[in-house]
Amino acid sequence: MNAILGARIRALREYKGLTQEQVAEKMNCTRQKYARIEKGLIDISYASIATVAGILEVKVEEITSAVEDKEEQPMFRKNREVLGDDKYQFINDMIETFYAHRSLYNSIRQVDIDG
Repeated sequence: MNAILGARIRALREYKGLTQEQVAEKMNCTRQKYARIEKGLIDISYASIATVAGILEVKVEEITSAVEDKEEQPMFRKNREVLGDDKYQFINDMIETFYAHRSLYNSIRQVDIDG
């Protein structure tokens, strides 16, 4: 789940032409910590995602949404057709996305309870 968010952040950062150092400086953290966020090695709070979104001038949903506008393809077997590994990878990616969204929800909920 963190890997999906990190990959999305990295792609958006590269698209904007920013370096890790530039984003880390604006986030008031080290480049190493920011690199761990992009690699999905550490949990990222909703507040940090919102900060990154602001720096990259995108909506938070552009980071948290892992579903891209693609033509929908059935995820079941038709006529006993064997699906390739890429279909199973897609399902695994979707499961990780659901966990990422659950983690974000829980972090927001925790802030509401604490605050």
